[in-house]
Amino acid sequence: MKALVRYGNSADEMEIRDVEVPIPSDTQALIRVKAVGVCGTDVHMYHGEIETPVPITIGHEFCGIVESTGSKVTKVKKNDRVVSRLNVGVCGTCIPCLKGSPHMCKNRKTPGVVADGADAEYICMDESQLIVISEKIEDQYAAIVEPMAICAHALERCPVENEDTVVVFGPGPIGLIAAQMAKLSGASKVIIVGTDVDEKARIPAARKLKIDYIFNASKEDVIAKVLELTKGQGADLVIEASGAEPAINQAIDVVRRHGRLCVVGLPGKAKTSVKWSLAATKAISIIFSYSSSPYSWNIALSMLGRGAFDAEPIVTHVLGVEQYQEMFEEIAKGNVVKGVFIP
Repeated sequence: MKALVRYGNSADEMEIRDVEVPIPSDTQALIRVKAVGVCGTDVHMYHGEIETPVPITIGHEFCGIVESTGSKVTKVKKNDRVVSRLNVGVCGTCIPCLKGSPHMCKNRKTPGVVADGADAEYICMDESQLIVISEKIEDQYAAIVEPMAICAHALERCPVENEDTVVVFGPGPIGLIAAQMAKLSGASKVIIVGTDVDEKARIPAARKLKIDYIFNASKEDVIAKVLELTKGQGADLVIEASGAEPAINQAIDVVRRHGRLCVVGLPGKAKTSVKWSLAATKAISIIFSYSSSPYSWNIALSMLGRGAFDAEPIVTHVLGVEQYQEMFEEIAKGNVVKGVFIP
């Protein structure tokens, strides 16, 4: 079968290769991949910015159709449309596993990052990770359930309260998804903040999604704007989805006293200078959220399946996986909100 394989840890060390079709174990299903979301991790790999085991087939945000099953599989059957959680290789005995957070197990081996992933014609996954999905959900939108689950989990950890004013920093896929989910969860006002680099694709997407207020921090005084909208109080909840140091500090500036800061964005450097004293004197609650809990996938699928969540403005580019170079180049130019590969 054809697969997009990373064969080295330097920039551009990827190519389409012929690899063996995987053989499912007794508890696995062989899945014919239909669509794969392009994650920021994939982009970092393409540019040689992170190290992974090599060679490795990349891609982990996928949907597909069950082709065959192992002898002990009972939860899915041939021709089921599925998405898959990514908790492969977890131990089941550490504190996170025992408390229902297998995504935080240190033994987790995420497909496409540590083990072979989904940018291929087929992938094998354990039946415990698979969720059968509605026929109403189109393939390219089912491929973004994983980032939706990340946002749903963030709002599990730091819930929106009724009539909250919510500010989201970073209008990338995670920020746009989080903004929509905040509105669906009862926020009275949702504000999203970007910069000049977001003007090509991401800010227009926010407009299509009818986010209540959209600010460009490169051109506007975001702190003043938020304080004006909240009568000087500040936002009840701020979701930091950019990982950028200026945005992190503006998030602390705009959150109200005793407000909540939910951190989802991953910074690109090991250390970040933060306004810690201001955060302390405001006595804000800071919650970090990473990856997705098992149940957050059900929340995401419910929102998609009943038509409450609008995925169309987020998925802007759908290309064959053999066009991977074009996809990564368009992402680098700022022309893509969310890309999806079709094997």
